[in-house]
Amino acid sequence: MEDRVYICALFLAKEWSLFMVDFVPLHCHSVFSFHAGVCTVKELVHRAKTLGMQSVALTDTNRMSGLILFYLECVQQGIKPILGVELTNPREPGEHIVLLAKNAEGYGDLCEVITYRHLDPHFSFSRVFEKEWPNLFFFTSFPHLLELMAATPNRANLYGELINNSELTRNRSRVLEQKAGTLGVPLIVSNNSYFLESSEWDLHRTLTAIGLSSTLSRLEPDEIAAKNAYFMSSEQMGRSFFNHREAISNTRQLADQCNAMLTLNEWILPEIDVPEGTTPDALLAGYAREGLEENYGGTREYARAKQIQEMELGVISRLGYPSYFLIVKDIRDWANGKLSNAYRRPRDCSILRGSAANSITFYNLGVSDLDPIRYDLYFQRFLNEDRASPPDADLDFGWDERDQVIDYIIDKWGEDRVAITCTTNHFRTRAAFRETAKVYGYSEEQVTQIMKSQKTRIERLEDSEISKIGSITKRIKGRPRFLGQHPGGLLITNDPIWRHVALERSGGEKDRVITQIDMYNGIDELGLIKFDVLGNGSLSVLRDALGQLEDQSLPDPNVWDLEKCCHDPLVQDIIAKGRTKGVFYIESPAQTRLNKKAQAQTFEELTITSSLVRPAGASYCSVFIDRHRKMKEGIKDWDFLHPSLEPLLKETHDVCAFQEDVTKICHHIAGLSYKKSDSVRKMMNSLHEGDVPSEQWKRTAEEFIAGCMGNKGLTRAQATELWTRVSSFYGFSFCKSHSASYAQLSFKCTYLKAYYPAQFLSAVISNNHGLYTRDAYLNEARRWGVRILPIQINESGIKYWGKFNWIRPGLMHIRSLTQKSQDAIVLEREREGPFNNLENFITRMKIDRHEVEKLILVGAFDSFGMSQPEMLYLLDGIYGKGSSYKSALFSARLRDLHPGLHDYTLTEKCLNELHLLGFMLSGNILEILDLHPGSKSAIPANEAHKYVGKGVKVFGWPVTERIHVTSTGEPMQFLSVEDKTGVVDVLFWPRNYKRFGDVLAKPGPYEIWGQIVEDWGTFSLEAHSIKAAEWRPNQVDFELASDRLKDSFQNYTYADIEPVAAA
Repeated sequence: MEDRVYICALFLAKEWSLFMVDFVPLHCHSVFSFHAGVCTVKELVHRAKTLGMQSVALTDTNRMSGLILFYLECVQQGIKPILGVELTNPREPGEHIVLLAKNAEGYGDLCEVITYRHLDPHFSFSRVFEKEWPNLFFFTSFPHLLELMAATPNRANLYGELINNSELTRNRSRVLEQKAGTLGVPLIVSNNSYFLESSEWDLHRTLTAIGLSSTLSRLEPDEIAAKNAYFMSSEQMGRSFFNHREAISNTRQLADQCNAMLTLNEWILPEIDVPEGTTPDALLAGYAREGLEENYGGTREYARAKQIQEMELGVISRLGYPSYFLIVKDIRDWANGKLSNAYRRPRDCSILRGSAANSITFYNLGVSDLDPIRYDLYFQRFLNEDRASPPDADLDFGWDERDQVIDYIIDKWGEDRVAITCTTNHFRTRAAFRETAKVYGYSEEQVTQIMKSQKTRIERLEDSEISKIGSITKRIKGRPRFLGQHPGGLLITNDPIWRHVALERSGGEKDRVITQIDMYNGIDELGLIKFDVLGNGSLSVLRDALGQLEDQSLPDPNVWDLEKCCHDPLVQDIIAKGRTKGVFYIESPAQTRLNKKAQAQTFEELTITSSLVRPAGASYCSVFIDRHRKMKEGIKDWDFLHPSLEPLLKETHDVCAFQEDVTKICHHIAGLSYKKSDSVRKMMNSLHEGDVPSEQWKRTAEEFIAGCMGNKGLTRAQATELWTRVSSFYGFSFCKSHSASYAQLSFKCTYLKAYYPAQFLSAVISNNHGLYTRDAYLNEARRWGVRILPIQINESGIKYWGKFNWIRPGLMHIRSLTQKSQDAIVLEREREGPFNNLENFITRMKIDRHEVEKLILVGAFDSFGMSQPEMLYLLDGIYGKGSSYKSALFSARLRDLHPGLHDYTLTEKCLNELHLLGFMLSGNILEILDLHPGSKSAIPANEAHKYVGKGVKVFGWPVTERIHVTSTGEPMQFLSVEDKTGVVDVLFWPRNYKRFGDVLAKPGPYEIWGQIVEDWGTFSLEAHSIKAAEWRPNQVDFELASDRLKDSFQNYTYADIEPVAAA
């Protein structure tokens, strides 16, 4: 018996040793193989670590987006990272070759090859591999590609890849093994894994179907990975390839030769050309000192300004950033010369925002308009010698001028040295649900209906009839979906940028070159420095409004004179009363309420309130308002927590309002270094997101408290209270210079609205800029005494035009009127004079018939003295009844129209305009809404202050809304509702939001019941109940044609409404 046990044990040990092999997974995909890979980089490395593997490769398809993240995770886990990529054939996407980097130079080669793959339209395997790549290894499982590669200079680094996870791969591997033997090419084995467990195959199939815009039932076997294409252990691979031990061993030999040790976190600053005999340091110092004399010469602040300037220049020089400052100056100088005009001074062309505006150097270079001494700005928030990251200067330009600036940078530095940082777009819940349902065979209409019918969140659909889709939706949510273009982060290098990071194209109209790695997944670690060139709609609004004034030969308002704008009594009154709809950054309901409560009028006050309204400062708002209003009345009934805080928090009345308040307190009160102080500030966001371990937080708290007691003599109770204040300032907030930079623009815009409302609001609408709809801005214009004129073919330009007390809408928002036709109409009118009649217009323009119809229906030809039905009849005659074109908007009844037919009713015209413009010109939607029975018992919005504490009903259109999650995790909603008299803010607390969320999902108009409450002079409605109103215009000669038409009119989107033909 004992002999038998012994023999059995020997057999099992021998069998066990047979399958215990030294295998290295060299072909693995992560979620960065978009629409295919299932596991995250962290999960992949963790699995390799758990299985006892010493090395692992990441080889995502045509993509290096996760490679630096993978490298860092491997280093942290003590595993050797092997950097690779799976390269597919553009003409045969199912065929691929895997590339692995031998060394750091090989990493650059990977970047270069992938960049070729995405940017070169003539890319092919034969072209790219006719060059020798000595720092790369290659392997493929496709026999004909093995033969192709064996005929290139890269044969010495070539392997054949055996895969054994499906019948398809087994058959291919048999042929490849024979081909490799003939060619004398060594073999390796892999499982080409896309997921960690076989149970994740369904998720892989779903992602693949989404990527292919297919359904699960239509997927072909060669379009998806096998069910066994999961991350196998060494033992499993030993069993799968028990007769290919040499090929298994080759994975270890190949891995041992891959030693891509990257140099990370060393900043690569572009070098600039400087005059012979000087240096970037000297050139920067010269410019800065010239600006110092211009800005401070002869003032009492000169000595202090000079001291600060020299301190900054020293820090900048020691950190090696003079070139950075000179590049930013060059960009701003070019824009100033290119974009300014008579009324638009260089200072109005761009804004330096963010912490960079704290720098007196940027101020003296003419890059910033903020005086750091006057506004007490904190340079150390931007740059200090403890700071590990490079400077980060954000330059805003007009949204439609930003591309000119980017083109200048590319032209100056060269296409091969400039790229835009990408952003990684992830699946959100609703998109994940929609796409998943479609691959399971649901139509778009069915998916829309399901989503509308669900009163609970999509994540909670497990108990519904589509529970499987709901379950997969939760697993897909948050996964990378595609790459986008950063709003303005440009990277500039001294050598070809594709040696540092792989590139691809963004798609879209501009089709810019973007990186494959975003700022959260490795750009900083690669040492690439970002220059932010951003678009700002309000700078375009400012430009267009000033342009109208210049064209009308009105006096130059000199809005660049900030002192004048900030001290104008009318401007201050408008801000304090919250009449700032359309004004940059201070038009939101939350901001206008806070400004009214705080009676914010001055530049300093607006700088504070525009930061306090952000999430981090929200808890301090009531304390600030109470103290600030009392201080305005000369009452001070509070004391600073400790006298040492007064120099730091004097203007904010002992509350934290800005990011640097945290940094200042940590450094000056607790005695922490700048680096540690800034890390505490950054830790706030991590704490908010649950990313900071509690033990680390406790250690920081103790260090802070001990520092306050030892450095400034606070008692433990005081230090603990101060820590409580500092640590509660978490979440998003502004640094002071960012808030101040935007306050400058807010005052300039408010000045224009105060004195030139027609020009200003027309510019807001033309630039599609702002928080509200076009209709809301037109109603705002009416409240400011501005008339809205009709569209007129001989008067309307492309954009909206304001003059005196009227606004003339432009052609730009007419549905389906192409940009080409808009340009042609204006150009023809300028060259050949006005159009005489409809026939004259058609003869001269020769544009599509359906575009002429649109112009007729928005009233563009009404001045010609014919009714719209008569013009449509004439149009039919001009184009010919036998024309192959059939109007999509009108029925066969048009063939029976005849001259003298009555014009459309007012309601019919309004419907046509709503369909084609998105708003009414012939009538005011709010006036028509006033005819609704629901309005009879409703209070006017502008009289809410008369009903404090009383139960009332309001009736109107929703114009803006915001969902807010409370500290307990419950959602609530803020809603603004408009009637013809004004806007009232409505609050749905969590309990009522839960009750009426399905009603709030409907478009309105709404009947809302609740109680009017007052808070520091602001009035809002705390809602108790709500009903979506039944909507039918009260006009006897009009009946809605169908339920669909009624529903579309209720939706107030009018995307599907057909204009109503005359009977």
